[in-house]
Amino acid sequence: MKKIYLFPLLAFSLPALSSPYLGLEMGQTTPHHNIKVFDTADKLTVSPNSDDIFLGLYAGYVLNKTWALESGYQQNQFTGSIRRAHQVETTLESKQFYLAPVYSLSLTNDRNWSLKFKAGATYTQYRFEGKKSEVFSGSKTSSDLGLMGSAGIEYQLTEKLGFGLNYKYQSDSYSSASSLALSANYYF
Repeated sequence: MKKIYLFPLLAFSLPALSSPYLGLEMGQTTPHHNIKVFDTADKLTVSPNSDDIFLGLYAGYVLNKTWALESGYQQNQFTGSIRRAHQVETTLESKQFYLAPVYSLSLTNDRNWSLKFKAGATYTQYRFEGKKSEVFSGSKTSSDLGLMGSAGIEYQLTEKLGFGLNYKYQSDSYSSASSLALSANYYF
């Protein structure tokens, strides 16, 4: 009889300790890939390897003081161009979704400062395009599963608002990228 009464107590205690949150991050991404366009007529090699400023969105659910589950979205556009006799341009666009558990380690007793670590799975849609003047162009699309890892620090300004800085590395079979971002979280 006592076991029956413990189940509702256990079932309703987890939501009392947990809460959802929304976040926004802005930062710079540097791509790492071997994607190139070769122009044999002008003897040029062009790669979309410029850094990109991005804006990302994420949402999560805090399970307890140390663990959370997070899902997010980030979009990047990397470009490269050379102008000689003809303009040669390349563009690599990526749209990335991720799902990752988040581990938080408090640095102070009042929990204002904390280290956060994420490791999870990514799904990225790529679109690569190469153009020579307005005469020749080609494009290729790819969708890949990959892995990501992130480490950062967060300052809890109020009970509901936190600001942070993080470094993220993402890799799959098509490309990889490293990002440095500032973030803001709102906890419900």
